[in-house]
Amino acid sequence: MSASFRYSNGNHCAFTLIELLVVIAIIALLAALAVPAVNGAMSSGQRSKCASNMKSIGAGIHLYAAENNGCLPSINCINPESTWIEQLQPYLGTNYTTVRVCPADPSAAQKLQTTHATSYLMNERVEADSFVDENGQPVPGEAVFNRLVNIPNPSHAIIMFLGNTNKTATGTDHIHSGVMRSWGGVRSEIWPDAFGGGAPDGTAGSANYLFADGHVQNIAAAAIKERVESGNDITVEF
Repeated sequence: MSASFRYSNGNHCAFTLIELLVVIAIIALLAALAVPAVNGAMSSGQRSKCASNMKSIGAGIHLYAAENNGCLPSINCINPESTWIEQLQPYLGTNYTTVRVCPADPSAAQKLQTTHATSYLMNERVEADSFVDENGQPVPGEAVFNRLVNIPNPSHAIIMFLGNTNKTATGTDHIHSGVMRSWGGVRSEIWPDAFGGGAPDGTAGSANYLFADGHVQNIAAAAIKERVESGNDITVEF
């Protein structure tokens, strides 16, 4: 005759509903803290890569100028085979394909597959013909940067901007200086809050800018807005 025997482990334990809710709350909190950190690291990496691209392009511009009597590459609106970035291809070598596109650009993959497409826009002031009257004479008082020697303060003259992501056409290779006199106009041409931005008015975050002396500077969008609204023409001097 056998008696049934039930073994009970007194050490057996289970999570209560309250404990589960606490664990879930902790995980949610950690995730909330981690996401900004990850996004910040990604933005920092993209910013650094973009700056490296711009420095390489700046070096290419100076090499081009050295072989072309000090002249900078010309801008273009019509022929995609004559854009300034295409003119620099011999001076950028094997880096040409990658440096012409900013990693933060939402259209980066598309532009990498498109011949001569770029995330960067040249300053319109490199083209002397953009600042002549109906008789072909230079407009008095307009700054022209077609040659390096024509730029009075190269370390304060921006010659290349990170373009507004809406400007995706291959032939759109430059900013229009006349539009850059209001904050709305600036945002329609360039991307001042490319890194860490997202504010509706575009005043958060920053972007990289290539200056005529070859250095790249990361400038806060708020600083750009302040300069523009103070009446300063950032296509001439910053």
